[in-house]
Amino acid sequence: MAEAESGKRDDVMEVLMMHQTVDRHDAIGNDIEAMYGILSRKFHCLVYAEYKLNEHVVYADEEQMKKIINRQDSLILYHHSIFWERGEEILKKTKGKIVFRYHNITPESFFQPYSAFYAAQCERGREQTKRFAAAYPDAYWLSASRYNTLDLQGVRQECIGICAPFHKIGQFQNIKPEETILKGMIEDPTIQLLFVGRISPNKGHLLLLEILRVFILNYHNNIKLRIVGKFDAGLQAYKELIFQKIRQYRLGHYIEFIGEITDATLASYYLGSDLFVCASEHEGFCVPILEAQSFGLPVLALECGAVPDTGGSGQILLKKRAADFAAAIQVLMANEHYYQYMQTCGRENGESRFTFEHIKKVFQDEIKKIIGEHYEDCNSYRTGAVYHRRR
Repeated sequence: MAEAESGKRDDVMEVLMMHQTVDRHDAIGNDIEAMYGILSRKFHCLVYAEYKLNEHVVYADEEQMKKIINRQDSLILYHHSIFWERGEEILKKTKGKIVFRYHNITPESFFQPYSAFYAAQCERGREQTKRFAAAYPDAYWLSASRYNTLDLQGVRQECIGICAPFHKIGQFQNIKPEETILKGMIEDPTIQLLFVGRISPNKGHLLLLEILRVFILNYHNNIKLRIVGKFDAGLQAYKELIFQKIRQYRLGHYIEFIGEITDATLASYYLGSDLFVCASEHEGFCVPILEAQSFGLPVLALECGAVPDTGGSGQILLKKRAADFAAAIQVLMANEHYYQYMQTCGRENGESRFTFEHIKKVFQDEIKKIIGEHYEDCNSYRTGAVYHRRR
């Protein structure tokens, strides 16, 4: 774990970023890490967290945190993605400028059939969003997507900005894939579908199974679906329902669940697959869509949440009907021209809107707006982290 640096200059503004957990390679951890790297070039920046799992940021201890929040000229960048009681307690004592980095919180209705605890945490988190909006009318909300701003009822329009989450796609693309896996997928004539994301009720796994079943019934069985994502021990009922449906639909030979894997393995699955199929019903952004597009995968997705905006033009967006997804897979795989058109649109989407440098420019412009002073560019910044394991 990194320790706070000493010898800071008194005339440099202090920035404290906050989130309950700062992980190594999840979307929020990547966002915090990149922001830390950019802000620490100009300001004295520390990160406060209860669970410190990312070694590429410098953490504040309790005493340092209290000193920073007690200063009126400090900037508190609070990443809000789940209910965090301790975080709310700290904000109540904060005298500096508060910025909420809003990543969205999944509605509790998705979890109610499977986990009373997760449902309660989501409900409390969304209620916390409302309290924050009411208690801090002068705070600035930096949303990860346009869709997320719909949750910010009561927040003045001039107090809302939008900046896509930072990612590591540029580094990810440079990783050498595992040749054995990639060679096997390329030589296999089977249609290979891929979805990447945690196994959670809002991610639409049941619809993915239904799409696979309908495709096999109506077209052929020369198809396979791979789901990269770790099962959650707290969602055992959801896991059991998934496997019950697999047995009911007799899909055991056509689906593969892949848990924690190396980045080289994930790169192989992206490169070797034919289509990225996303049936998620609630996404605050969905970084895996950009990853898929960067590897040349056309995206078929449920027209829901932030997905249409993230995916950009030229991808296939559908309503919640398995037959439509199945038909789209069949048509797209038979039409090489349109397949290539979708590949081109996907790559252009990432290159024109979501490169690291583009996101950095938007973020720096937002910081200028918030602090009301000139903010020098930091073109030399590159995060020092590399991918080790994807969850």
